[in-house]
Amino acid sequence: MNLLFNINLNSTFSKAIAFSLVGLVGTISLTPNIAQAATVTNTKNVIIMIGDGMGWEMARAAAIQEQINAGNLGNSLIDFYTSGKGSGLAFQELSNYVLSTTYGTTIAPANGTFNTSNSAIAGNNITGEGSVLPGFVFDPTFNPGTTPTGGASNPNSYAVGNLVGYDPVRGGATPWDAAYYGGAIPSGFDKEYIKYSYPDSANTATTLYTGVKSYNSAIGVDIYEQPLDSALKIASEAGKSTGLVTSVPIDHATPGAAAANVNRRNKLDQPYPLLDNILQQELRIFQPTVLLGGGNPASNPLPLQPDVEPPQDFTYITQDTYDYLVANPNSNRYGYQFLESGPNATATLLAAAALIDPNNLGNRLLGLYGAEGQNGNLPINSADGTYQNTGLDMFSLYSSAQAGSPNNITPGIPNPDTVRPLQPGETDEEFIARQLDENPRLKDLTQAALTVLEKDPDGFWLMVEAGDIDWAAHDNNLDNLIGAMSDFNDSVDYVINWIANNGGWEQNLLIVTADHDHYFTLNDNFPELLRTVGAHDLTYSNNTPASAGHFWGSAGSDPANADSLVKYDWGTHSNRPVPVYFQGNGSEVLLNSVGQGYDAYGNAIPGIPGLVDQVHTAKTQLQALQTVPEPGSVLGFLAIGFLGLGSKLKQKIK
Repeated sequence: MNLLFNINLNSTFSKAIAFSLVGLVGTISLTPNIAQAATVTNTKNVIIMIGDGMGWEMARAAAIQEQINAGNLGNSLIDFYTSGKGSGLAFQELSNYVLSTTYGTTIAPANGTFNTSNSAIAGNNITGEGSVLPGFVFDPTFNPGTTPTGGASNPNSYAVGNLVGYDPVRGGATPWDAAYYGGAIPSGFDKEYIKYSYPDSANTATTLYTGVKSYNSAIGVDIYEQPLDSALKIASEAGKSTGLVTSVPIDHATPGAAAANVNRRNKLDQPYPLLDNILQQELRIFQPTVLLGGGNPASNPLPLQPDVEPPQDFTYITQDTYDYLVANPNSNRYGYQFLESGPNATATLLAAAALIDPNNLGNRLLGLYGAEGQNGNLPINSADGTYQNTGLDMFSLYSSAQAGSPNNITPGIPNPDTVRPLQPGETDEEFIARQLDENPRLKDLTQAALTVLEKDPDGFWLMVEAGDIDWAAHDNNLDNLIGAMSDFNDSVDYVINWIANNGGWEQNLLIVTADHDHYFTLNDNFPELLRTVGAHDLTYSNNTPASAGHFWGSAGSDPANADSLVKYDWGTHSNRPVPVYFQGNGSEVLLNSVGQGYDAYGNAIPGIPGLVDQVHTAKTQLQALQTVPEPGSVLGFLAIGFLGLGSKLKQKIK
C-alpha cells in the first residue's frame, strides 16, 4: 500500500503552513495544478447545457409552441411575450437570466485582410507548429469588419489581431430591439451589422470552457494555437468525473472544445495512433467518463440501394477507429465500454450506465448513435412531437431555395429532401419507428450520463448539447428547430428534477445558454399561424415572410418584401448576444459580472452595460470548480483555524 499526498497550494499563507508540516505529511509540491489534487470544490456538480445556435428568438418560437400546447389561444406576440426571459420552457423557470456577447478574434497578416478564422500562426497543418505571423501584435480594438468573415484591411506592415467586439448601438442593446420588428430605427443602428464577423461553435465553445477568446475553428486553443485548460480538464484534475453529451457527432465543435486541443475543427478523427484530431484526444487524453452522442457511420443522407445494408460514411469517425471499437466493445485501447445504434437502444444504454462505476479506473461509457438518412445526429424531432422529419437530410431546405443550387427549381422556393433510406418493403412510418427504437433521444443520453456521474462522491462536470438546434437554423427549418428545442427542453427539465433529488441548488450549478445566435425573426402573426397552420406547413409550404410568420436574415424585415420570396435569406450565424439562464451554487459570480470587463491576452477589455460575455460564463464554472479545504484533512483543519485560508490535502490510497 502506497500513500500519496497531493497538496495544491494556492496562496502564500497556505505555503507557509505547508512548509511547517513537511515532516508530518511528506513531500510538498509547489506545482499550481496537480492531477487529482482535491475532491472538495466550491460546487459539487457543475452542469452546462448548450443549445447550439439557440438565440433569444429560437427560444421564443419554442416557448410559444409550448404555450399553445398548454392552451394559450393568443394570436399575437404580445399574447405570449415580447422581451426578457419569457416563459413556457423549463429553463425559463431558472431564477437568473442575463444576455451574453459571443464574439471572438479577427486576425490579418501584414497588409492583408482580417479574417475570423485566422490564427496568429503562419501555416496550420499541425496544431501549434509553425511560426508566429511576422511582427504580430494583438490590439484589442473592436473590429467587426464588413463581411461575414471579417473583410477589413490591415494597413500595417506587420500582422495584427483584434477582437470582433459588439456594439449595442449598431446591433441593438437586446435581441428584442424594436428596430428588428418594424419599430423606429435609432441613429447608428444597422440591421446588417450582426452578420459581420459572426462567431462559430468552435471558438465560442472554447471561450465557454476556458475563458479565453480565440478564432473561428479553434478547438481548445488560443490564437497562438497553444492548448488551454478547459472546465472538463480542471474538473478531472479536481478528482471529479466528467461527461459530454450531444445530439450531434461527439467530435463536433461544442463537445470537442472541452476535450481536445486542436487548431482546426475539421480535424475530426485520424487512424490510430495519430493524435492531432478531436476524437483521438477525447478518447485517449481527456477521457471523459461519459461520451455520448451522434456520429455513427450509418447516419448519413445517402439513399439505400436495393437489398443492401445502410451505407456507411466515415466523416466523423475513421473506419479504423470504428471497426476497432465494434470488434472490441468491452475491452479496448481506449478504456471505454462501446455502444452504438441498434435495437432497443435506450434500454441497452440505461442498463449499461447502471453498471458503470466512475470510481473504478477505466470504467467509462462511449455511445455512438445517429438516425439513418440524416447527418450524424440523433433522430430529429418535429414541432408536433412525431419526429416526422426523421431520416431526411438536415441541410436540404435552405440550400435548395437558393438560385443556382442544383436542387433549386424556383428561386426562393425550397425543394428539400423527401426520400428516406427505407429497407425493402418498409414504410416511412415503420422507418421512423425503427430509428426511434435504434437511437436514444437527448433526454435518454442525459439520463444515462447522470446515472453514471452521480455515483462519484466527489461530484462531476457535465456538458449537454442540443447541436441540432443549430443545424435546423442553418437550414432555415422552423419545424426541425422547434422539435430540437423541445427535445432540449425535455433534457433540461430532466436535469432540474435530478438536481431537486440530488443535493438541490446548494450542491449544484446549472447554466443553460447558447454558443451563438442566428438571424431569425418572428412576425406578429406567428402565434396565430403556428396554432392554425402548424410549423410543418409554415416550413415547407408557406414561402413568404407574411404567410410563414417568420423569416431568416434581414430582407424580410422590409414591409415591401413581406410577400416576396425572401424568407430563406440567411443560412448561418449572427453576432447578436444570446440568453443565459442559470441557478445554483456559484450563480452570484455570473450575476456580478453584468457590465464587467475581462482580460484578453494581457489587455483589459471594458464591459458592455447590461451584458456579460462568455468569458464570464467560463469564470463562473471555473470558480465553482476551485478546490477548497476538505474538512477532514490536516490542512483543512488548519485553514479553518486561520480564517478559512489555506489549501487542500488529499490522501489517496493506491
